[in-house]
Amino acid sequence: MQYLALILISFFILGCKTDLFLNVQEPPAVFLPKDYVSAGVVNRTLTSGTQGILDKIEAGLSLEGPELDYVGSTDAVESCYDELTRNPRFQKVLLLDEMQLQTPGLGVFPAQLDWSEVERICIENDVQVLFVLEMFDTDTKVTYSQQTRQVNNPLGGTIPVLEHTATSRTNLKTGWRIYDPATKTVLDQFYISDWITSTGTGINPAKAAAVLMNRKEAVKQVSKSVGRMYANRVEYVLLRVRRDFYNKGSRNLKTGRRKALIGDWDGAAEYWEKDLTHRKRKVAGRATYNMAVYAEINGDVENAYELANKAFTEFGITYARNYAAILNQRLQRIARNKMFEEQDNNGEQIEDTNSNPNTGN
Repeated sequence: MQYLALILISFFILGCKTDLFLNVQEPPAVFLPKDYVSAGVVNRTLTSGTQGILDKIEAGLSLEGPELDYVGSTDAVESCYDELTRNPRFQKVLLLDEMQLQTPGLGVFPAQLDWSEVERICIENDVQVLFVLEMFDTDTKVTYSQQTRQVNNPLGGTIPVLEHTATSRTNLKTGWRIYDPATKTVLDQFYISDWITSTGTGINPAKAAAVLMNRKEAVKQVSKSVGRMYANRVEYVLLRVRRDFYNKGSRNLKTGRRKALIGDWDGAAEYWEKDLTHRKRKVAGRATYNMAVYAEINGDVENAYELANKAFTEFGITYARNYAAILNQRLQRIARNKMFEEQDNNGEQIEDTNSNPNTGN
Protein backbone atom coordinates (compact mmCIF):
# COMPACT_ATOMS: atom_id res chain seq x y z
CA MET A 1 0.00 0.00 0.00
CA GLN A 2 1.34 3.41 -0.92
CA TYR A 3 2.59 5.63 1.87
CA LEU A 4 0.35 8.62 2.45
CA ALA A 5 0.78 11.89 4.30
CA LEU A 6 -2.39 13.90 4.93
CA ILE A 7 -1.97 17.51 6.01
CA LEU A 8 -3.90 18.79 8.99
CA ILE A 9 -4.70 22.48 9.25
CA SER A 10 -2.90 22.96 12.51
CA PHE A 11 -0.02 25.37 12.95
CA PHE A 12 2.00 26.78 15.83
CA ILE A 13 4.37 29.66 15.15
CA LEU A 14 7.36 29.95 17.44
CA GLY A 15 10.50 31.98 16.67
CA CYS A 16 11.91 31.23 13.23
CA LYS A 17 9.91 28.01 12.76
CA THR A 18 6.27 27.09 12.29
CA ASP A 19 5.03 23.77 13.65
CA LEU A 20 2.42 21.73 11.82
CA PHE A 21 0.79 18.35 12.31
CA LEU A 22 0.48 15.60 9.73
CA ASN A 23 -1.41 12.34 9.59
CA VAL A 24 1.00 9.77 8.20
CA GLN A 25 0.09 6.23 7.27
CA GLU A 26 2.41 3.59 8.65
CA PRO A 27 2.69 -0.03 7.49
CA PRO A 28 1.59 -2.68 9.99
CA ALA A 29 3.99 -3.80 12.69
CA VAL A 30 3.16 -7.42 11.81
CA PHE A 31 2.81 -8.50 8.21
CA LEU A 32 0.17 -11.05 7.23
CA PRO A 33 0.01 -12.49 3.70
CA LYS A 34 -2.85 -11.03 1.68
CA ASP A 35 -4.63 -14.39 1.45
CA TYR A 36 -4.87 -14.70 5.24
CA VAL A 37 -8.50 -13.72 5.72
CA SER A 38 -9.56 -15.70 8.80
CA ALA A 39 -8.34 -15.65 12.39
CA GLY A 40 -9.12 -17.06 15.80
CA VAL A 41 -8.63 -15.30 19.12
CA VAL A 42 -7.72 -17.42 22.15
CA ASN A 43 -7.35 -16.70 25.86
CA ARG A 44 -4.60 -18.92 27.23
CA THR A 45 -4.31 -17.39 30.69
CA LEU A 46 -5.92 -20.11 32.84
CA THR A 47 -3.47 -21.18 35.54
CA SER A 48 -2.69 -24.85 35.77
CA GLY A 49 -1.73 -27.60 38.18
CA THR A 50 0.43 -26.92 41.22
CA GLN A 51 1.14 -23.38 40.10
CA GLY A 52 -2.33 -22.44 41.28
CA ILE A 53 -1.08 -22.74 44.87
CA LEU A 54 1.68 -20.22 44.22
CA ASP A 55 -0.84 -17.92 42.58
CA LYS A 56 -2.96 -17.99 45.73
CA ILE A 57 0.05 -17.10 47.88
CA GLU A 58 0.91 -14.24 45.55
CA ALA A 59 -2.70 -13.05 45.63
CA GLY A 60 -2.60 -12.77 49.38
CA LEU A 61 0.62 -10.80 49.35
CA SER A 62 -0.13 -8.36 46.53
CA LEU A 63 -3.94 -8.10 46.53
CA GLU A 64 -3.97 -9.83 43.15
CA GLY A 65 -7.32 -11.56 42.72
CA PRO A 66 -7.95 -14.46 40.34
CA GLU A 67 -11.31 -12.90 39.52
CA LEU A 68 -9.61 -9.65 38.53
CA ASP A 69 -7.25 -11.48 36.17
CA TYR A 70 -10.12 -13.48 34.72
CA VAL A 71 -12.24 -10.39 34.07
CA GLY A 72 -9.31 -8.42 32.66
CA SER A 73 -8.08 -11.18 30.36
CA THR A 74 -11.62 -11.79 29.10
CA ASP A 75 -12.04 -8.11 28.25
CA ALA A 76 -8.63 -8.06 26.53
CA VAL A 77 -9.39 -10.95 24.15
CA GLU A 78 -12.93 -9.74 23.49
CA SER A 79 -11.61 -6.28 22.63
CA CYS A 80 -8.96 -7.82 20.35
CA TYR A 81 -11.69 -9.86 18.66
CA ASP A 82 -13.95 -6.82 18.20
CA GLU A 83 -11.12 -4.82 16.63
CA LEU A 84 -10.14 -7.62 14.26
CA THR A 85 -13.74 -7.90 13.04
CA ARG A 86 -13.51 -4.22 12.02
CA ASN A 87 -10.43 -4.91 9.89
CA PRO A 88 -11.70 -5.28 6.30
CA ARG A 89 -8.93 -7.75 5.44
CA PHE A 90 -10.60 -10.45 7.57
CA GLN A 91 -13.65 -12.27 6.25
CA LYS A 92 -13.95 -14.44 9.36
CA VAL A 93 -12.89 -13.88 12.97
CA LEU A 94 -13.80 -16.27 15.78
CA LEU A 95 -13.53 -15.79 19.53
CA LEU A 96 -12.47 -19.25 20.68
CA ASP A 97 -13.37 -18.77 24.32
CA GLU A 98 -13.96 -22.47 24.96
CA MET A 99 -10.35 -23.48 24.39
CA GLN A 100 -8.95 -25.15 27.51
CA LEU A 101 -5.38 -23.96 27.05
CA GLN A 102 -3.37 -23.34 30.19
CA THR A 103 -0.29 -21.34 31.10
CA PRO A 104 2.05 -21.58 34.12
CA GLY A 105 1.10 -18.10 35.35
CA LEU A 106 3.18 -15.81 37.59
CA GLY A 107 3.48 -13.12 34.94
CA VAL A 108 5.93 -14.81 32.57
CA PHE A 109 5.70 -15.79 28.92
CA PRO A 110 4.85 -19.51 28.69
CA ALA A 111 6.46 -21.84 26.19
CA GLN A 112 4.95 -21.71 22.74
CA LEU A 113 1.96 -23.88 21.99
CA ASP A 114 2.79 -27.17 20.32
CA TRP A 115 2.30 -26.87 16.58
CA SER A 116 0.12 -29.97 16.51
CA GLU A 117 -2.23 -28.19 18.94
CA VAL A 118 -2.20 -25.00 16.85
CA GLU A 119 -2.96 -26.96 13.69
CA ARG A 120 -5.78 -28.85 15.40
CA ILE A 121 -7.45 -25.65 16.60
CA CYS A 122 -7.14 -23.96 13.21
CA ILE A 123 -8.46 -26.97 11.29
CA GLU A 124 -11.41 -27.56 13.64
CA ASN A 125 -12.42 -23.89 13.48
CA ASP A 126 -11.42 -23.24 9.85
CA VAL A 127 -9.13 -20.30 10.60
CA GLN A 128 -5.64 -19.56 9.26
CA VAL A 129 -3.92 -17.80 12.18
CA LEU A 130 -4.34 -17.62 15.93
CA PHE A 131 -4.08 -14.47 18.06
CA VAL A 132 -3.31 -15.82 21.53
CA LEU A 133 -3.28 -13.97 24.84
CA GLU A 134 -0.48 -15.97 26.46
CA MET A 135 -0.09 -14.09 29.72
CA PHE A 136 -2.23 -11.79 31.87
CA ASP A 137 -1.09 -10.67 35.30
CA THR A 138 -2.15 -7.92 37.68
CA ASP A 139 0.00 -7.07 40.65
CA THR A 140 -1.36 -4.46 43.08
CA LYS A 141 0.50 -2.76 45.90
CA VAL A 142 -1.25 -0.51 48.40
CA THR A 143 0.45 2.11 50.56
CA TYR A 144 -1.08 4.00 53.46
CA SER A 145 -0.18 7.33 54.96
CA GLN A 146 -1.78 9.72 57.40
CA GLN A 147 -1.53 13.43 57.94
CA THR A 148 -3.26 16.09 59.97
CA ARG A 149 -5.17 18.85 58.25
CA GLN A 150 -7.16 21.77 59.54
CA VAL A 151 -10.94 21.86 58.98
CA ASN A 152 -13.46 24.57 59.81
CA ASN A 153 -15.11 24.35 63.20
CA PRO A 154 -18.86 25.17 63.18
CA LEU A 155 -18.24 27.15 66.38
CA GLY A 156 -15.50 29.18 64.74
CA GLY A 157 -11.85 28.70 63.94
CA THR A 158 -10.35 25.38 62.84
CA ILE A 159 -9.64 22.03 64.40
CA PRO A 160 -7.03 19.40 63.48
CA VAL A 161 -8.38 16.21 61.84
CA LEU A 162 -6.39 13.08 61.11
CA GLU A 163 -6.79 12.13 57.45
CA HIS A 164 -5.86 8.74 56.01
CA THR A 165 -4.68 8.25 52.42
CA ALA A 166 -4.52 4.97 50.52
CA THR A 167 -2.77 4.68 47.16
CA SER A 168 -3.02 1.57 44.99
CA ARG A 169 -0.69 0.91 42.06
CA THR A 170 -1.62 -1.97 39.79
CA ASN A 171 0.86 -3.27 37.23
CA LEU A 172 -1.04 -4.91 34.38
CA LYS A 173 1.14 -7.18 32.22
CA THR A 174 0.05 -9.02 29.10
CA GLY A 175 1.86 -11.18 26.56
CA TRP A 176 0.61 -12.04 23.08
CA ARG A 177 1.60 -14.26 20.18
CA ILE A 178 0.34 -14.77 16.63
CA TYR A 179 0.70 -18.36 15.38
CA ASP A 180 0.86 -19.27 11.69
CA PRO A 181 0.44 -23.06 11.39
CA ALA A 182 1.01 -23.06 7.63
CA THR A 183 4.65 -22.01 8.06
CA LYS A 184 4.98 -23.09 11.72
CA THR A 185 6.03 -19.55 12.53
CA VAL A 186 5.28 -17.28 15.47
CA LEU A 187 4.63 -14.11 13.50
CA ASP A 188 4.67 -11.91 16.56
CA GLN A 189 5.55 -12.08 20.25
CA PHE A 190 4.68 -8.93 22.14
CA TYR A 191 4.79 -7.86 25.79
CA ILE A 192 2.74 -4.93 27.10
CA SER A 193 2.98 -3.44 30.59
CA ASP A 194 0.82 -0.63 31.98
CA TRP A 195 0.26 0.97 35.38
CA ILE A 196 -3.03 1.95 37.01
CA THR A 197 -2.80 4.31 39.99
CA SER A 198 -5.65 5.33 42.30
CA THR A 199 -5.65 7.41 45.48
CA GLY A 200 -8.36 7.74 48.14
CA THR A 201 -8.69 9.66 51.39
CA GLY A 202 -10.93 9.24 54.43
CA ILE A 203 -11.30 9.69 58.16
CA ASN A 204 -10.12 6.11 58.72
CA PRO A 205 -8.12 3.49 56.78
CA ALA A 206 -11.27 1.67 55.64
CA LYS A 207 -12.71 4.81 54.08
CA ALA A 208 -9.41 5.59 52.39
CA ALA A 209 -9.08 2.05 51.02
CA ALA A 210 -12.49 2.32 49.35
CA VAL A 211 -10.52 3.44 46.28
CA LEU A 212 -9.75 -0.25 45.73
CA MET A 213 -13.39 -0.80 44.86
CA ASN A 214 -12.75 1.06 41.59
CA ARG A 215 -9.74 -1.08 40.71
CA LYS A 216 -11.78 -3.67 38.82
CA GLU A 217 -13.32 -1.12 36.46
CA ALA A 218 -9.93 0.49 35.83
CA VAL A 219 -8.39 -2.88 34.97
CA LYS A 220 -11.29 -3.63 32.62
CA GLN A 221 -10.81 -0.35 30.74
CA VAL A 222 -7.05 -0.77 30.37
CA SER A 223 -7.49 -4.40 29.30
CA LYS A 224 -9.86 -3.35 26.53
CA SER A 225 -7.37 -0.74 25.32
CA VAL A 226 -4.58 -3.33 25.29
CA GLY A 227 -6.70 -5.76 23.26
CA ARG A 228 -7.55 -3.10 20.67
CA MET A 229 -3.94 -2.01 20.45
CA TYR A 230 -2.69 -5.52 19.84
CA ALA A 231 -5.24 -6.17 17.09
CA ASN A 232 -4.02 -3.00 15.38
CA ARG A 233 -0.54 -4.46 14.96
CA VAL A 234 -1.69 -6.12 11.73
CA GLU A 235 -3.31 -2.95 10.34
CA TYR A 236 -2.07 0.07 8.48
CA VAL A 237 -2.40 2.89 10.98
CA LEU A 238 -2.60 6.67 10.82
CA LEU A 239 -0.25 8.46 13.18
CA ARG A 240 -0.39 12.14 14.04
CA VAL A 241 3.11 13.55 13.91
CA ARG A 242 4.58 17.01 14.38
CA ARG A 243 6.78 18.64 11.80
CA ASP A 244 8.13 22.17 11.49
CA PHE A 245 9.44 24.43 8.76
CA TYR A 246 11.42 27.64 8.73
CA ASN A 247 9.53 30.89 8.25
CA LYS A 248 12.33 33.48 8.50
CA GLY A 249 15.72 34.19 7.00
CA SER A 250 14.73 35.50 3.57
CA ARG A 251 11.81 37.02 1.72
CA ASN A 252 11.13 33.71 -0.01
CA LEU A 253 10.98 31.80 3.30
CA LYS A 254 8.49 34.34 4.64
CA THR A 255 6.34 34.22 1.51
CA GLY A 256 6.47 30.43 1.50
CA ARG A 257 5.21 30.42 5.08
CA ARG A 258 2.18 32.53 4.14
CA LYS A 259 1.42 30.16 1.26
CA ALA A 260 1.67 27.18 3.61
CA LEU A 261 -0.67 28.76 6.14
CA ILE A 262 -3.47 28.81 3.56
CA GLY A 263 -2.72 25.25 2.47
CA ASP A 264 -0.97 26.17 -0.80
CA TRP A 265 2.00 23.82 -0.38
CA ASP A 266 2.90 23.82 -4.05
CA GLY A 267 3.03 27.60 -3.97
CA ALA A 268 5.13 27.52 -0.81
CA ALA A 269 7.58 25.08 -2.42
CA GLU A 270 8.02 27.38 -5.42
CA TYR A 271 9.40 30.09 -3.13
CA TRP A 272 11.47 27.73 -0.97
CA GLU A 273 13.02 26.19 -4.08
CA LYS A 274 14.33 29.60 -5.12
CA ASP A 275 16.49 29.69 -1.98
CA LEU A 276 18.12 26.29 -2.44
CA THR A 277 21.14 28.06 -3.98
CA HIS A 278 21.01 31.18 -1.79
CA ARG A 279 24.38 32.82 -1.16
CA LYS A 280 23.84 32.52 2.61
CA ARG A 281 24.38 28.94 3.76
CA LYS A 282 21.85 29.25 6.58
CA VAL A 283 19.11 30.35 4.20
CA ALA A 284 19.97 27.60 1.69
CA GLY A 285 19.95 25.04 4.50
CA ARG A 286 16.58 26.19 5.78
CA ALA A 287 15.11 26.09 2.30
CA THR A 288 16.47 22.55 1.84
CA TYR A 289 14.92 21.52 5.15
CA ASN A 290 11.56 23.03 4.14
CA MET A 291 11.66 21.16 0.84
CA ALA A 292 12.14 17.93 2.81
CA VAL A 293 8.92 18.65 4.70
CA TYR A 294 7.18 19.40 1.41
CA ALA A 295 8.36 16.07 -0.02
CA GLU A 296 7.02 14.18 2.99
CA ILE A 297 3.66 15.92 2.71
CA ASN A 298 3.48 14.61 -0.86
CA GLY A 299 4.35 11.07 0.23
CA ASP A 300 7.90 11.08 -1.21
CA VAL A 301 9.63 9.84 1.93
CA GLU A 302 12.86 8.87 0.14
CA ASN A 303 13.36 12.36 -1.31
CA ALA A 304 12.39 13.89 2.04
CA TYR A 305 15.13 11.87 3.73
CA GLU A 306 17.74 12.88 1.15
CA LEU A 307 16.87 16.57 1.52
CA ALA A 308 16.82 16.44 5.33
CA ASN A 309 20.15 14.63 5.34
CA LYS A 310 21.58 17.26 2.98
CA ALA A 311 20.29 20.09 5.16
CA PHE A 312 22.27 18.67 8.09
CA THR A 313 25.43 17.36 6.44
CA GLU A 314 26.01 20.20 3.93
CA PHE A 315 24.43 23.18 5.66
CA GLY A 316 24.61 22.27 9.36
CA ILE A 317 20.89 22.66 10.09
CA THR A 318 20.74 21.05 13.54
CA TYR A 319 17.06 20.14 13.50
CA ALA A 320 17.51 18.29 10.21
CA ARG A 321 19.61 15.60 11.91
CA ASN A 322 16.74 14.25 14.00
CA TYR A 323 14.29 14.68 11.13
CA ALA A 324 16.54 12.65 8.82
CA ALA A 325 16.77 9.90 11.45
CA ILE A 326 12.96 9.75 11.75
CA LEU A 327 12.56 9.55 7.99
CA ASN A 328 15.25 6.87 7.72
CA GLN A 329 13.43 4.69 10.26
CA ARG A 330 10.20 5.14 8.33
CA LEU A 331 11.93 4.17 5.08
CA GLN A 332 13.18 0.98 6.73
CA ARG A 333 9.64 0.08 7.84
CA ILE A 334 8.25 0.79 4.38
CA ALA A 335 11.03 -1.26 2.74
CA ARG A 336 10.42 -4.14 5.15
CA ASN A 337 6.72 -4.18 4.35
CA LYS A 338 7.42 -3.99 0.61
CA MET A 339 9.79 -6.96 0.91
CA PHE A 340 7.10 -9.00 2.65
CA GLU A 341 4.54 -8.06 0.00
CA GLU A 342 6.91 -9.11 -2.79
CA GLN A 343 7.65 -12.41 -1.05
CA ASP A 344 3.94 -12.95 -0.60
CA ASN A 345 3.27 -12.26 -4.29
CA ASN A 346 6.04 -14.71 -5.26
CA GLY A 347 4.69 -17.40 -2.94
CA GLU A 348 7.81 -17.44 -0.75
CA GLN A 349 7.73 -18.30 2.95
CA ILE A 350 7.47 -15.22 5.13
CA GLU A 351 8.86 -14.91 8.61
CA ASP A 352 8.38 -11.65 10.47
CA THR A 353 11.26 -11.19 12.91
CA ASN A 354 10.51 -7.60 13.80
CA SER A 355 8.98 -8.37 17.20
CA ASN A 356 10.67 -7.88 20.56
CA PRO A 357 9.16 -9.93 23.39
CA ASN A 358 11.04 -8.00 26.04
CA THR A 359 10.42 -4.35 25.29
CA GLY A 360 7.27 -4.39 23.18
CA ASN A 361 8.84 -1.93 20.71
